[in-house]
Amino acid sequence: MYYVKKVVQLLPTLLFASLLIAFSSQVNAARLFSVNKDEAKSIRLSKDISSVFISNPAIADYSTIGKRTLVVYGKSVGRTSLIIFDGDNHTILERTIVVNTSLINVEQHVAIKYPDLDIEIYNLGDKVVLNGTVATESQKNGIERLVGELLGKSGTEEKLMAGEGGTQLIATKYSYKGIVNNLKVATTKQVNVKLTVAEVSQSFVENLGFQFYNNGSNGSFINSIVNFSASDIVSIINAVADNSIGQVLAEPNISVISGGTASFLVGGELPVVTSSDSGSSVSYREYGIKLNLTANVEQDDKIKLAIMPEVSSLDSQYRNATYDVPALKTRKASTTVELADGQSFVLAGLLNNEEVESLSKIPFIGDIPILGALFRYSKTERKKTELVIVATVSLVKPLDSKQVKLPDFQRTTNLERLFDVHPDKNEDDPTREWLVEGGFIQ
Repeated sequence: MYYVKKVVQLLPTLLFASLLIAFSSQVNAARLFSVNKDEAKSIRLSKDISSVFISNPAIADYSTIGKRTLVVYGKSVGRTSLIIFDGDNHTILERTIVVNTSLINVEQHVAIKYPDLDIEIYNLGDKVVLNGTVATESQKNGIERLVGELLGKSGTEEKLMAGEGGTQLIATKYSYKGIVNNLKVATTKQVNVKLTVAEVSQSFVENLGFQFYNNGSNGSFINSIVNFSASDIVSIINAVADNSIGQVLAEPNISVISGGTASFLVGGELPVVTSSDSGSSVSYREYGIKLNLTANVEQDDKIKLAIMPEVSSLDSQYRNATYDVPALKTRKASTTVELADGQSFVLAGLLNNEEVESLSKIPFIGDIPILGALFRYSKTERKKTELVIVATVSLVKPLDSKQVKLPDFQRTTNLERLFDVHPDKNEDDPTREWLVEGGFIQ
């Protein structure tokens, strides 16, 4: 009971302190008097003016109109103090004058560059506030940069880098001192990237252009370049059904919000031993099929995609003699492209040449000089493959749980499977449709 009584006694004190802080904030806000440079505002008083004091007349000055009206006009950007006295030398009014740059020119520039947006720009003390709703994160950053540059504010630059060692520039974000960016993005855009990594023979790549683009009529070449997808090339590889032609290594499906990054790895980690005077240490290096990507939705829903694929495998021909650790055979690329919703691009040219020599012989007899050549068989096999990466980007939106299609697996009896009897075989299979779409319903 003692603790309960103590808390009850403290509640009025806490409430009074909160009200006091809120009241102090309102008083401080009310003591600020804002005026733009080369503009004037009037102050109407309840008593006659006897004398006026301004701490820095180079920032703001005044003129009296009658006995109870004071006109304050801004001369240069900055702050100064204003005190007004009556005939008895009592303080009538005390204010901090904040002279800001006029925002009319800034508002006109923003309206010209972004005519479809309703952006509110106003001064609040010595800060500039941006309010409104924009379509993309790129527009939000672009408006802040435009306002900051027009007002001559000091800014900082934040670069979004990608790639190995962070050498590839994806996007640049600017922030300016004295600008409060309250712009809200209507809907955060999300990008889905369907990627296909395939290793094919060079002859397949050389004939791919003819086989793929020769499906349409005359004049359809340009249209085919931007209207294909990964499934088209995959269907060709699967239709051939020959591993010597090509094989699909991976088909990751990754979604990322605009401005975010995502990664994908199918493989493992190779231990790497490093020796020094203080001893040995072990670090791990990833190998397999690795993908890093960054997507950013620009204006008009254009998607700027930075993609860094890497395919590596263990190379047993080169090993560390001390620790018996194999080397890595790696093929990787890094590129940045801009695509529209639903478009694809192909990244190729990562070649791999292998030459394998083999010798078969009959034991003992094949070792006989000259005569043993009749019982030996040798061959040299040269294999030249190329890594082909196909990416298709799409804008996706979250769905309500009622719109999500889930697979409906139907049980069958042994008799139905034996005689291949399926009552609903001719009906649409929701499971097949769900698997074809990759779990995404667009």
